[in-house]
Amino acid sequence: MVNKKNAGRKRTTGTDESIRSDQRERNLEFKQRQDILIELQDNPPRHLDGYGVTLWRKLVPELKKLGTIKQIDSVNLEAFCSVYSTYRMAESDVQKNGIFVSFEVDKMEIDEETGDEVVVGKETKYDRSKKNPAYSIMNDSIKSLKSLAVDLGLSFDARAGQLVPAESESSEVNTENKLRLVNFGAEI
Repeated sequence: MVNKKNAGRKRTTGTDESIRSDQRERNLEFKQRQDILIELQDNPPRHLDGYGVTLWRKLVPELKKLGTIKQIDSVNLEAFCSVYSTYRMAESDVQKNGIFVSFEVDKMEIDEETGDEVVVGKETKYDRSKKNPAYSIMNDSIKSLKSLAVDLGLSFDARAGQLVPAESESSEVNTENKLRLVNFGAEI
């Protein structure tokens, strides 16, 4: 039930009477096949680091509440957690070292007695023409996170397409022919 290219109408997994019969049948078949798949494990994979493990433990219970994620989706979830970890490490580096490449140079002063240049310490300079590589890693990670988030149903739009529409409060209106509610000037 993946909407390839994530374009066009959002897919729905609804099975109520407001959905066309062919879609309803396809959605029922999808739900039956989904039910036989193995549940996603609660424990994060061992290869994830601290950020990835923390994110896994936050996401899995929420995704299980939606009921759409299964063990077969673990590769995408692992990738999401791993990319998030990479993002956080790159973000930390950018916070520490800045957006631009920095380098240290010797701070020189002229010795008044001898007239020679003497190193008196180090000073940090920035090359404003070169970005910190961690900044590029952050941007690439954000793009990957967005793509994987859609695949996992972590964005609002992705979840909205998965939600089953709620039953109408008035069952009386649902059972009547809705055309009869509109007065066309003639009996139908």
